[in-house]
Amino acid sequence: MLPVLVALCLCAIACARPRQRTLRVVLYPFIPEFTSAAETVKRAFEVENPGVNLSILDLSGNYYAPGDASYVGQVQADVIELDSVFLADFVHQHKIQELPPEILLSQSELLASAYRGSILDGKRFGAPHWACRNFLFFPAAAPPSPPVTTLTQLETFIGNNTSNGLLMDMKGKLTLGELYLTAAFDRFRDLQHALPAVQHLDKNIEDDLVRLRKLCSAGSCRDQISHEFTGIYGMQFAHKRSKSLVGYSELLHSVLSEAASCGTDCLQDRDLDVAELPLDDAGSVPISWVDSFTISSSCTGPCFGDAKRFIRMMNSDSMYISMLLPAGYSFLTPPNPTKPVPAYLLPAKLSLYSNPKLLTLAHLYPKLRTLVEKAEVPTDDNLNDKLRAIGKALDSALN
Repeated sequence: MLPVLVALCLCAIACARPRQRTLRVVLYPFIPEFTSAAETVKRAFEVENPGVNLSILDLSGNYYAPGDASYVGQVQADVIELDSVFLADFVHQHKIQELPPEILLSQSELLASAYRGSILDGKRFGAPHWACRNFLFFPAAAPPSPPVTTLTQLETFIGNNTSNGLLMDMKGKLTLGELYLTAAFDRFRDLQHALPAVQHLDKNIEDDLVRLRKLCSAGSCRDQISHEFTGIYGMQFAHKRSKSLVGYSELLHSVLSEAASCGTDCLQDRDLDVAELPLDDAGSVPISWVDSFTISSSCTGPCFGDAKRFIRMMNSDSMYISMLLPAGYSFLTPPNPTKPVPAYLLPAKLSLYSNPKLLTLAHLYPKLRTLVEKAEVPTDDNLNDKLRAIGKALDSALN
């Protein structure tokens, strides 16, 4: 009789538990403190949704490289934080579905560029999360004068001192492809005319990027190790070893992380300023990429409900702040409370750009907003592949 009672008790306990579903999610991996961010997201979602196991897939191996095991184009997931470079591919291959208005922030709540970068063919396929683009950073005490609006003016500002020149990453097929497309937009002024230049290496655009390469500090820009660990350039800039730093806004996380250890000898947040980055003498027509949460076409029924709740959570100011002011430690290790170093990611949601808690530690957000909001957001079929191919050709030319 006793074994029967034990079996009945075990059955009652098992039956009382909510049945576990799994929601498979890809977070965009190239953000400061990714591991800590992923753990924060998982814990928060599972607390709010006890019947769902949130499985976060790490594609940091090579999100952008076709053929790689972590390539976003072949991953099986329910929710994918998708770079807009892939948006046309995923829509036209019917990998993702149009999203209903009730889980999306309104146009007035979003950066103009982020809103545009999640739409294709008049339909909203993504819930915008981050925006990113290249900027020109410099010490506020030594700004360009006059302001830099052309590549020639950038050359004048940097000068010929290669021991104190420009710090930036000019290695890697996709990195170079993006720089090439940026220069193409500056030269041709719009998507219609810039995209054809990606088909074959344009000598004029190549010349622009060769001119840019000549502004680099000795030993920088074309270094493979620094390409793989781009924070090295931010660390060098923190030590005032260059006139300017070029990169995404989140590169400032490396600057300020280094400044946290070297104190007033290094550039602090208050010492930083930012401007447009012109890559042609026609002036800057900036481009931006938008990372948006998309839902797989195969995610229906309970899966779709879980995905909607996940996106709503990620849209909240509180979740944004937890990622913009990362704790910097894993829940698997004891915390060591310190003042957080801003991630300096660009949120798609406008309210964050005036958040007092964030601005206390990261004063550049209002200026960054004005510089990213007007940017164009390119997408096209096979654009990632085209940029990688043109980057490979450009890499040979720069060598």
